Amino acid sequence: MRGGGSIRSKIWRCVLVALVGYFVATLASFYLNMSQYDRLSMLVQVHFPQATLGNDILYTFKKQTERYEEAFLTGESELAAQTNAISGDLSTMLEQLLEAIKRSPHPQVSPAYVQKLQGDYNAYAHLAGNVYAHVSDVESSLDLQKEVGQLGRLQNQLLAGFTDLDKRLNTFLISEIEENKAKSLKSTIFLGTLFVLVLLTVTLIIDRVAHRLLITPLAKLQENVHTFSRTQDVIRPEYISTTDEIGRLAKAFWEMTQNLKVTTVSKKYVDNIIKNMTGGLVVVSPSGEIQTVNQLTLTMFGYNEGELLGKMATTLLTPEDESLFSANLINTLEKNGPMKDREITCLTKDGRRFPAHFSGSAMHHEQGALEGIICVFNDITELKKAEHTLKKMAHYDALTGVANRNLFFEKLEYAIREAQREERIFALLYLDLDKFKAINDSMGHEVGDLVLKTVASRLQEVVRTGDTVARMGGDEFTIILSALHSPADAEILAQKITKTISAPFSANGFTCTLGASIGISLFPENGSHTEILVSKSDYAMYLAKAAGRNTFCRFQEDLHLEDYLANSQQRNHEL
Repeated sequence: MRGGGSIRSKIWRCVLVALVGYFVATLASFYLNMSQYDRLSMLVQVHFPQATLGNDILYTFKKQTERYEEAFLTGESELAAQTNAISGDLSTMLEQLLEAIKRSPHPQVSPAYVQKLQGDYNAYAHLAGNVYAHVSDVESSLDLQKEVGQLGRLQNQLLAGFTDLDKRLNTFLISEIEENKAKSLKSTIFLGTLFVLVLLTVTLIIDRVAHRLLITPLAKLQENVHTFSRTQDVIRPEYISTTDEIGRLAKAFWEMTQNLKVTTVSKKYVDNIIKNMTGGLVVVSPSGEIQTVNQLTLTMFGYNEGELLGKMATTLLTPEDESLFSANLINTLEKNGPMKDREITCLTKDGRRFPAHFSGSAMHHEQGALEGIICVFNDITELKKAEHTLKKMAHYDALTGVANRNLFFEKLEYAIREAQREERIFALLYLDLDKFKAINDSMGHEVGDLVLKTVASRLQEVVRTGDTVARMGGDEFTIILSALHSPADAEILAQKITKTISAPFSANGFTCTLGASIGISLFPENGSHTEILVSKSDYAMYLAKAAGRNTFCRFQEDLHLEDYLANSQQRNHEL
């Protein structure tokens, strides 16, 4: 045979082509993945924080205007003064957003737009401080009335501006996410097309080489095989070159027919496939007995081969999942075809449980009769851990470990449904730390974070097992007290909390003291919807704060600050 090298060299050329194609595809995949990583990093580090700041600015401004209106309606100068303090926080957020936009390579909104909002808000804050400083005056001058009108126009203008800012930032964030999705889809299609092209190219090259170097010579070998099947005789090859692999194969076939080693070769081939499977392979007889396992199965379950062969397949499962290998499994596989990735719980030799995906298919004889069930087990322990981590990040506060706003509202809705079903009452406590800002500013954010962690820990120690402690943000916490016997139970616990929080804190060598102003709303007395209960407990909390801080106030429809101050001392004495 003449053909520019041996079959081995031709095959190695095909392998080289395949490797080059694989390298190109891998390089393209790496580049696309890194591009996707950069885009996602931009979302996480730039666009998402800016959208969050825009939302916080709008929420804070609405909160400030609501409190200004409340102060104006009630004539409370102290509440107006407290609301003025929000201006500093909102100005800081605007400054942070402006800096973030200036640093952004592709700003979502122009810095000039934010600077205009910042200037308008500074004018609004200055005018609001002047107007609401006279909310307690019975009569207002004509100039003050003009300023009130101007303040209203500024307020509406700023509300529209902050709403538009929030909408722009969130719309841009959503568009970026959609664009990333589209790019990811295009990357997937490109990679799929590239791999198909590489596969087709390699296939065509191998086909041409195989036709020239294998098919024609093997046709002669096939004729020899047919001769052997008819006459039990094989013509011995006449001449074998040292580079003629087909000739040597013909000789090997002749020798193989002499010593009947075909069966041994086939068994080794199959055993090698089973050994290198990526999942735990178990072949089960129709009666449920284990017939074959691979090494990964032995490693996964902690047995040796002799301990498993002949045992029932239910040995590998927990009692809750033993029904998997019932007669219904065979019927299901025969009727619906292979079963893929059913989640089950497996049991090792030492009693350890682990989650796994189970896949199974029926194995038949050539005549069609059922021979057994091929089962594959894949350990998904790490996958479950990753799912748990993601769930925890979505529902729990990263700093304190207690429930976050999302989980709090889910728990509150659940508490409302349960209380309605069982016709019971529960309480919602809205807690705001007194003096925390001073500690955070004077001792640093690190100490402030340690104090917040300690507060969360103390709150969890005070409440019952079935109650919920959540951090709403900043120094605000909420507590859901379920299944109360009477409203007085909530007041007793609120007093315990104020006493617990007022105990000294030690952090990084500093010792400090806090207070807690607590507002209480009751279900169903004060409402049967989440927004109403939260709003009324928040209002009661501000009454408690206005009464001198480090105390609590239970919401009542006709309760005003003067009434609460008159009755708080008597109520504390009774508790």
